[in-house]
Amino acid sequence: MSTIKEIGFWDYSCPRHGSLERYRNADWDVLLDDMAEGGLNSLVLCPKWMTTGYKSRLPWLDQEECTAIETDNEVLFYGLSEAKKRGIRCSLLVVSTQFVAKNYGVPPLTDSLWGEYGCYDLDFPGLQERMLEMYDEIHDLFGSYVDRYICELEYCDYTAPHRIPPYEAWAKQYNEPEYKDITGITNLQPRWYPFFTWRRYTTWCRANALNAVRDLLHRKGFTGPFATIAEVCNRDQVMIGNTDFAMMQEKVADLEMVTYDSIYNRKINRDAAMDFCIPNPRKHGYKTVHWLTRGVMTFDKTDNLNEQWDMSIEDALRYQPDTLWFMGTDTTTDTGEVCSRAKLPAWGYTDGIVARRALIKKLKDAFALKSL
Repeated sequence: MSTIKEIGFWDYSCPRHGSLERYRNADWDVLLDDMAEGGLNSLVLCPKWMTTGYKSRLPWLDQEECTAIETDNEVLFYGLSEAKKRGIRCSLLVVSTQFVAKNYGVPPLTDSLWGEYGCYDLDFPGLQERMLEMYDEIHDLFGSYVDRYICELEYCDYTAPHRIPPYEAWAKQYNEPEYKDITGITNLQPRWYPFFTWRRYTTWCRANALNAVRDLLHRKGFTGPFATIAEVCNRDQVMIGNTDFAMMQEKVADLEMVTYDSIYNRKINRDAAMDFCIPNPRKHGYKTVHWLTRGVMTFDKTDNLNEQWDMSIEDALRYQPDTLWFMGTDTTTDTGEVCSRAKLPAWGYTDGIVARRALIKKLKDAFALKSL
């Protein structure tokens, strides 16, 4: 018998993602009716990804064309309120360390640029202040609809010259090695990866940022669940996580953990990925562990979407995360970086709605879900 509490979708209103960025009220009605009929009870909406999918007053946030910005957020208010009417729990995901560099300031290293997008480390001047401005605005706009916040700090852990002084201060306080002693690979022993000290430092930085965000939300009256994502690198014969689970669990009280497979391909390191994603955080004391997997997603070519969904369902039944989310509910643009309408037929589906309904049927059958 399944003990999974929430099953649903994880999706984005942001330009260039390819999923909900062109949704209007009628599209939300179809999606939410599909979810309710299928018995799905959980929705994660991301209004801030690398691009921004909500109308903002902040001058350093991009405001590219999408229906959320076009309607002054009305389409998001509608989608969230209609989800609540159907008994669907709503979580809000905010990617907090990636911005369009021309608006935000160029990051210090070219390696931290993905084209025009910048990935910012947690020692970048002004980053935390801007993060708090963003959460302040987002909560004012959407907080009445939100059951849970998810703070994503993606690709914020790289080294850079401006990080040396704060690292040295941390190392002195916690009796850790000096920066010069942890940089560079001095021993190519394949069973000894020389990054553990730096991971402790960056986890400490992440924990401080998460506590600052949650403190802000608490001051504004939000006392619901608060989560973050533990990033991983899944490559041939290696599975590496960038979060020190024990330190994070100790420093951030009652934090919920979201885990995922970074390539969304259940065929690569399948057992190792699941061990990392579910038993490992639980072993370190996390009471709530959410798992994110592939939904209606064309990112990274796989052989067959049906096969991927079947493996995810099998793994969820075997490992029993507290929540099972599928990234991608639809495909509304041909050029989406994660969900592409043009690429979807190669996976055997004519459009995103057909694919979504096929996935929902699998979930309804596998978990014996009843209509909401």
